[in-house]
Amino acid sequence: QTLAGIRSFLCSQEIAIMILSFAMTVFSCLWIEISMFMCAAVVYLVFSTRRLPGKVQTQRRPAAAQCSSSGAAEKELTSLGKSPVVSSIWEAMDHGRFGQAVVLLERLPADRRGGLLTDMVPRLLALAAVEENMLEAATLVRDVVGFVRPRSLEAAILDASKHDDAKLCIQLDAIGSILLVGKTQAAQKALAATYLFAKDSLQKLVRDSSDPLPEPLAKAMLHACNVIKDRELEAAVFERSRLAARTTLLCSAGSESPSDGSSALLRPVANDARRREAVSAAIIAIRDKSSSKNVHGAISVFETQQVAADRDGAQLLMCIIHACAENGDLIMAKKYLSKADILGVADMASLSLLVKGLMTAGKETAAESVLTEIGKMGLRVSQSSYHGLLHFHVTAQDRRAAWRLVEEMQEVGFRPTAVTCSILLKMTVAPAHAHQLPQVFAMVEAMDTPPDDVLLYSMMQACLRAERLDLLAELTRRHLGKLPFTTPLYGSMIKAFGEAGNIEHVRLMWKDMNTRGVEHSAVTLGCMVEALVMNGETDEAWLLIQEMWQSDCQRELVNTVTYSSLLKGFANQPDKVMELYKEMKVRQIECNTITYNTILNCFAQCKTMHRVPRILEDMRTAKPPVEADMVTYSTLVKGFCSSGDLDTALGLLEEMRNQGTYKADEMLYNTLLSGCAREQRISDALRIIKEMRDTGTPPSNYTLSMLAKLLGRCKRLGQVFSIVDELRTEFGIRVNIQVYTCMIQACFYNQQPAKALALLDQLTADGLRPDEKTNLAMVRGFLQLGLVEMAVDIIRRSCRGNDIACFNEGCVDLVIAKLGVQSEASKSLMNEVEAARYRIRHGNSHKSPSRGSANCSSIRQGPRANAKNWQKAKAVSSLGQQISWQA
Repeated sequence: QTLAGIRSFLCSQEIAIMILSFAMTVFSCLWIEISMFMCAAVVYLVFSTRRLPGKVQTQRRPAAAQCSSSGAAEKELTSLGKSPVVSSIWEAMDHGRFGQAVVLLERLPADRRGGLLTDMVPRLLALAAVEENMLEAATLVRDVVGFVRPRSLEAAILDASKHDDAKLCIQLDAIGSILLVGKTQAAQKALAATYLFAKDSLQKLVRDSSDPLPEPLAKAMLHACNVIKDRELEAAVFERSRLAARTTLLCSAGSESPSDGSSALLRPVANDARRREAVSAAIIAIRDKSSSKNVHGAISVFETQQVAADRDGAQLLMCIIHACAENGDLIMAKKYLSKADILGVADMASLSLLVKGLMTAGKETAAESVLTEIGKMGLRVSQSSYHGLLHFHVTAQDRRAAWRLVEEMQEVGFRPTAVTCSILLKMTVAPAHAHQLPQVFAMVEAMDTPPDDVLLYSMMQACLRAERLDLLAELTRRHLGKLPFTTPLYGSMIKAFGEAGNIEHVRLMWKDMNTRGVEHSAVTLGCMVEALVMNGETDEAWLLIQEMWQSDCQRELVNTVTYSSLLKGFANQPDKVMELYKEMKVRQIECNTITYNTILNCFAQCKTMHRVPRILEDMRTAKPPVEADMVTYSTLVKGFCSSGDLDTALGLLEEMRNQGTYKADEMLYNTLLSGCAREQRISDALRIIKEMRDTGTPPSNYTLSMLAKLLGRCKRLGQVFSIVDELRTEFGIRVNIQVYTCMIQACFYNQQPAKALALLDQLTADGLRPDEKTNLAMVRGFLQLGLVEMAVDIIRRSCRGNDIACFNEGCVDLVIAKLGVQSEASKSLMNEVEAARYRIRHGNSHKSPSRGSANCSSIRQGPRANAKNWQKAKAVSSLGQQISWQA
């Protein structure tokens, strides 16, 4: 029984294993099938939902064709930005104001204009087609748009056909012919349906169509021919259609077979086609020879052609005139202009396209010459031709040529428009050009129509660039509250008025911005805070930041730049600066290098350098860490030197040298030299000078002044002369009067009056003149050494000059005190000083004695007032002259 039980158990296990293996086999097959099905589904979905470029374009065309409504176009405009100019263009076109729409579109930058033309050109063509002067309107469209694409004309024609406006279709066909725009099959089909009762227009449409005629177009034309009962035209359409489709066309049109006699109509069509081919070949040949500078070859090609008074003749004439003007042959260009005038093909549109073509080719000089000749011959071009040349001169900053062109434009009868004034305003790029603004503003006042918002923006920007805040204030006073100023313009005006110290206009701009609900920006808020701080209204700026922070929708405008400007206003209040710093950390406003440098500069000015380690630690632990820059090191060095901690400042210089990230400049070295002079550390100062010479950092006159003070106080007068001479020779420094004054003080500090007098002669020989501080140093030095008569002679020397600044009250009072107020010498000196002052203030007269030359630089040649005193001075001066710079 046990064995039987075991055997039955094993049998059941084998059966289970067999069932399991069979299930696994079936499941593996099903899994492979499922996987293959999923892969196929993914591939199918990918390729079935893929959108090809052709499909995308096909879906976009109907949106462009709906030129009757601006809804779709306005949606696309939102991606380009909500500009008042773009809104004004659509508003002008909605109200049928073609001229205003062209002017506004011309002002748009080229990069923004391109994205709008797809939707605007069909509307613009429809407006131009209904203008009274279609030729001029077509020229304006060509100038502002450039090459008009057939798709744009197609959209305009389809829209007119959709609204059953046959007259507009005919006008659009005419303006397309003027602009030389080819017609698509869809446009031709719509026109054929429109010309059911216009036989001449239908014949022209058939003649201008390409061979062979597509089947849909041929059907539409045959239907029109059948309606107007024109069998000859029907025969022409039949012959020009595809042979395979003729039977189908006849059946669909419901007409009989054309007779053999109807083929006579095809002969003029063929002749016209051959003539057009010949004209096209001639134009290509003329352009090729013109581009290779072979103007005589171009003329030869032109002379072989028969020029008629039609469109082909006009194209030939304009092409040869372009070639002659491009190559500088203005005589032949004038000849062909006269021929075009005689034939009657020199219309405004052709001449305007000629001038524009020359400018497009970069031949602005030739274009201006042709334009001048056109004006002399009494012909007319569009005003946009003048504007194109005017823009070229303004871009080249050729102001004389620009104003000359404006005068020529006015002579031929064109008055300055908003476009003219906008272009002229671009010439004002700096305060040196401010004198041109009143003339342009006078043109604006003389315009027939009031200036629009775009022109006013241009005028305000020009005032800002020219720093003519008086004109800007007048503009804002007249138009404030009438026009929707933009946020950037408000910021620019706030900044300009703040820099000019006109805090009332700053507050007026901010108030008007809030009243009209103009959206604030971080830049505008930064300009407002900077203007308030700049004019000492730091507390008001802080309150403004608190007000903005309390508003949830404006809190994000308060940023690092805003707080950095506010910190500058509290630069003399370190406690307030630390309070603002803590506030920034609480509000989680990130601090950058400028913020930390502003805080460190406050500590340096207030000599609270004990707060610096905490700020430096915050810079290191910030995420990401804020690296110290050159301004940081210079600020720290300045602070430690002014606080008397020169060793720490020198340690920072050593740290900079070891890191190698920044190189010390002349200002940092001068700060260290000033600290060395304050503590009289000669060895450190000389080491700094040696490092400057080794690193090639050129010292300045301030550096030489610091050295003269330091070495003079340390009783190293000889080293003062030697090191100044070495540095001026090595770096080519022209020593100024401040360095001479410091060296004179060093001479008196070392009791060397002869050397001081020799320096006075030396600076006069170098073309300098003693100033007030120099004379004061000389007088004080002589008085300290007891040489009162020498001090008196210095005063009398100063009286012979023409600059009252050469002597002051303090200098004279010191000498009078030494001489005695009631002494005859002091009275005589006072009379001479008063006479010199009267002479300088009121000019030379008989009351003021004439002594010496006219200025202080030639006083050595003047006569001596006191022979005895000046003999002593001469002896001392002669001794000084024997001392060289290396004494």
